[in-house]
Amino acid sequence: MRISSDSGRVEGASMVGFGLLLAAIGCFSCLNGAVKWLTQTHDPLMVAWARNIGAFVFMLAVFWPRHRARLFRPVRPIGQVVRGLLLLGSTIFYFTGLSYLEMATGAAIQLTGPLMVTALSGPLLGEKVGWRRWTAVLVGFVGALIVIRPGVDMQWPILFFVASATCSTFYQIATRHLAGHDSAATGSAIAAAVGAIALTPAAPAVWTTPEGALPIALFLGLGALAGGGHFLLMSAYRYAGASTLAPLNYAQLIGAVIVGYILFGDFPDMWTWIGAAIIVGAGLYVGYRERVRAAAQNVSPPMKSN
Repeated sequence: MRISSDSGRVEGASMVGFGLLLAAIGCFSCLNGAVKWLTQTHDPLMVAWARNIGAFVFMLAVFWPRHRARLFRPVRPIGQVVRGLLLLGSTIFYFTGLSYLEMATGAAIQLTGPLMVTALSGPLLGEKVGWRRWTAVLVGFVGALIVIRPGVDMQWPILFFVASATCSTFYQIATRHLAGHDSAATGSAIAAAVGAIALTPAAPAVWTTPEGALPIALFLGLGALAGGGHFLLMSAYRYAGASTLAPLNYAQLIGAVIVGYILFGDFPDMWTWIGAAIIVGAGLYVGYRERVRAAAQNVSPPMKSN
């Protein structure tokens, strides 16, 4: 009976984690929809500034009462600043890409991030990556090429999404490196602060006053959606492990398609769907191999990685 009770609690916690992650994905999908709407009439830098200012205020409201000044006393301050700049770069490139192209295209390219992390985890983090995961990474990159379609059919703004995914990859690697030194609250707050401070000098040069209640509401909502999404994301990992939640992360593509279709009438073409399916399949296989490898290391002596 005790085993059954423990199992029930684990399953219940996992379901809570699933729900929180889906809510986070919903926030990020709505955030990107608002960003695409705003970048049709406002400079992406202005939108990114508003997003970072709002997220910083949100982080202060959530984390300051518990952490106080410790929130801004990282063990690795330079590392956290670099991490914040990488997130800022990813945000600016992604927002600029959204001003030109549909949301689903950006989401599909962004899904290559975990594959890039796997490819770079060896030289940068000293992790062993075997031939099975390397094969999946290469297959995933083929999927990305199908979405990008380099050549006469390529839409050049898609390179903004590629640059965003690259910055995001190094951001995730930096997050892994700093995870054992600073709390998630400190990392999130400093990343938002770095973005707000870096963009504030540029904001007056790109400023255009929002006209009407809807643009003002969207600008005010950017921070809540970004901060709320990250808070829900962190909360989800308290209830379920990364390996359990990883497959659900690909729901962000579905969220992008739904929001893009409702707000802008955009629907991905056949090649985007094919490329995205290959990327998702490769990412799921990489996640599966990482779970198998972790389980093998926990129950048996170290073995050669696959």
